[in-house]
Amino acid sequence: MINVVIGNNVNRTNKIVDENITLRTALEEAGIDYTVGMTSLDGVSLKPGDLDKTFASLGVTEKCYLLNVVKADNAAAIKVVGGVAVIESGAKLADIKKLAKYRPAALSLFEGTGKEKTEVFKVGAGAGNGSISKYGVSFGSATTTDGKATVTMMIPEGTADPKAWVKEAVGVAILNLNKVEAQFAAATDEIDEEIAEIEANITVM
Repeated sequence: MINVVIGNNVNRTNKIVDENITLRTALEEAGIDYTVGMTSLDGVSLKPGDLDKTFASLGVTEKCYLLNVVKADNAAAIKVVGGVAVIESGAKLADIKKLAKYRPAALSLFEGTGKEKTEVFKVGAGAGNGSISKYGVSFGSATTTDGKATVTMMIPEGTADPKAWVKEAVGVAILNLNKVEAQFAAATDEIDEEIAEIEANITVM
């Protein structure tokens, strides 16, 4: 038996499954629609036919992640150009700064509830090229042409597979970043409404 974290953009659960069942069976039993988005096993996109292979045949012996992710229009993206990787947020830098001022909790990802609630990831706006780790993202001062926040990373010279290096370096962080950014729209709408209400009550004599 193996421990599988299985799910999609919204829900993920831990399941103990027989390593001799197929990935397709595991997804169907978990109620995950694998006909949309991209399905990956431990961060590696599945190839045609892989869904009908067993976990054991794919080398899984203890635990793994089996995820189907639909890339939202506002999800973070990574672009690799030569020896540079640029992480583009789905949100504008100005909006992230606005959230930091008025709704800082919307910039954090928490696990647990009540006294067990713990911050596991945090988004912020910093300076320079920015930085990213498994604990959070601090976006830099540079933005895309439409104002999206960015982080610029240098890929080590001589890296044979830049895509694999980026996936290993920031893959988990990007998944958490997308979870946090999913909270932004509702929070920024609330802020805009509150600011509009305040402005409506200001009279300049």
